[in-house]
Amino acid sequence: MQRRRIRRMCGLSISAILVVATSVAWTNPVGGQTTFADIEAACQAALSEFRPIDQSDIDQAKQGLIDALDRLDERLVQAGPNGEDWREYLQWDKLTEALQAERPDRKTLARILTRYRPDHDGLELVWFLDVQRALHNYTALLGAVDNPAIRKDFESRLERLAKSLHAYGVKPTTEDALTISESIRWLQSAHQCPTLVAAIQTQLVQPNLFVHLSPELVGAGLAERVDDTMPVEDCILGTTIHGTAHTVGQSRSELVDDDEAGVINLLFRGMTHSENVGYHGRITICSTAAVNLSACKSLRMTADGLSALPTVSAANVATDIGDIQSPKGRRIVERMASKRADKMKPEAESIAARHAEQRLNDRIDARAVEPIEKANEKYVEKFQRPFTERKLFPETLRFSTTSGAFTVTAIQAGGGKVAAPSAPPSVAAQDAVMTLQLHESMINNLAFDALAGRTIYEGKVQAAAINLLGRLPDKMKGDDDGKPWAITFAPRQPISVSFVDDGFRVTIRGAKYFKGNEGYPAMDISAVYKIEKSAEGQFKIARQGGLDVFPPGFVPGGDKRLSGPQQVLRKLLEKRFSKVFEPEFLGAGFDLPGKWKSFGKLVPADVVCRDGWLVIAWKRQATPPNGLPAK
Repeated sequence: MQRRRIRRMCGLSISAILVVATSVAWTNPVGGQTTFADIEAACQAALSEFRPIDQSDIDQAKQGLIDALDRLDERLVQAGPNGEDWREYLQWDKLTEALQAERPDRKTLARILTRYRPDHDGLELVWFLDVQRALHNYTALLGAVDNPAIRKDFESRLERLAKSLHAYGVKPTTEDALTISESIRWLQSAHQCPTLVAAIQTQLVQPNLFVHLSPELVGAGLAERVDDTMPVEDCILGTTIHGTAHTVGQSRSELVDDDEAGVINLLFRGMTHSENVGYHGRITICSTAAVNLSACKSLRMTADGLSALPTVSAANVATDIGDIQSPKGRRIVERMASKRADKMKPEAESIAARHAEQRLNDRIDARAVEPIEKANEKYVEKFQRPFTERKLFPETLRFSTTSGAFTVTAIQAGGGKVAAPSAPPSVAAQDAVMTLQLHESMINNLAFDALAGRTIYEGKVQAAAINLLGRLPDKMKGDDDGKPWAITFAPRQPISVSFVDDGFRVTIRGAKYFKGNEGYPAMDISAVYKIEKSAEGQFKIARQGGLDVFPPGFVPGGDKRLSGPQQVLRKLLEKRFSKVFEPEFLGAGFDLPGKWKSFGKLVPADVVCRDGWLVIAWKRQATPPNGLPAK
């Protein structure tokens, strides 16, 4: 197989070399930016690059399926009796038997594949999804061997891809983005044009989410005033010391330059004053100490979670010996002890400083364990694990810091999808403390992976919201009649958002609706929003009119009329989704949670919506001297 691949590589035609050169130009900042016309030309050049599906492709796909089944098998073993029920439902034995045949029956594989596709709770998990996709790929490739129709399909796919790329370069649309993604997935599954696919993805799979937080915002919830008293017990140069220490200080944070993680240094500076009594043999020493303290604890945030390095501190001790007493008040003994204490004072202070550093390190580390563990557990349990288990975790998630910003960068574009084709618009607000730069592909790709073809029940959505937010937002509460909704989403574009022309359009596409025990036909629900700015410079996003609720493909004002059931459904959906698509939002701003609430309300300072991007910058709401928010 390896020799066969080498022969294919050596046999690349001039058109393939052109594609390679084009992809290199795209990634070369010195060579200039390649246009969508160049990509379209590369698609045309790749028409001659078709290669028939052969046994090596089948073997590779089969091994991919076997590997996916092994991972699912391990998961089902862990599930115990429930795992055996899943095996029976998925016709595990039939699939195992089919894979042992030299050329499995495609109809049998297709029937088994349907078991992975129904809208059944659990099938959205990664172990089932991997088998579903591997089985689909294997079945498709079996049918592609010696099939002359595959070449025609290949050529039509490339032509459609070229047209969509051309249109996307002129004016990006969600429909063209979806067509490009579907073409890429087909080429990948058919093992065609890997260089072209990689080149297109280089151009069209750029980050589609940026979040920037200012140092002031990050530090607002981390700053803390320290004022506490604690007992002191120590032993220095054979002298046992007991006392009481009073520490006063302030903690703050700073961001550290790091491209691989979001690094925050928690810094503490303070002073400890203590009154101590020391016992050395039969000698009693009364003293006071002033300890100048500083400490640093580094937090690191990566896609894997939050972690911390051990605390590092520095201390400088100055002691004052007030009285030295012997058991019988012998002056000569006390004078000798005093001289010895003065002589050993520098060494004793140095040792005391090291001990103070260790106590401070231990104390900060001990106090940090629980909040760090809780924060990390919340991140893992509410985001990383559920998203990973459902193949919804971003393809790229990177945290980074500079002295001026804590930044989150993400690419949501798994499974051959496209992301952002360009960098986001810049932020004009100079006083912004938080900015969001969101490309429409982030929402559309996530919605496709999470919802396409699935039935979602209102009760489960409400439970998830309560779990995530700790409460149920008013707009997510059910109807007054108590009959819950359910939606079977469309398989292609379950939810789509387009950010253009200082506004956006959002559409929900339901293939079927349910309210209580009643079922209803397909219907699309759309809302259009525009950015509005008042004379005082305040921003808000306002809905333009009511909702558009029509069957798929319906043209308002055309010859067709809505049927009676469609009109009933339209009114029900308008009433229900008017809560979801609020008349306006964003303008009032919001308060930060927890310790960050003291930072004050964040209000929009700049809002931009164009070229597929939504950019929002928030600033800290001004507070006049009387403490009331400014109007």
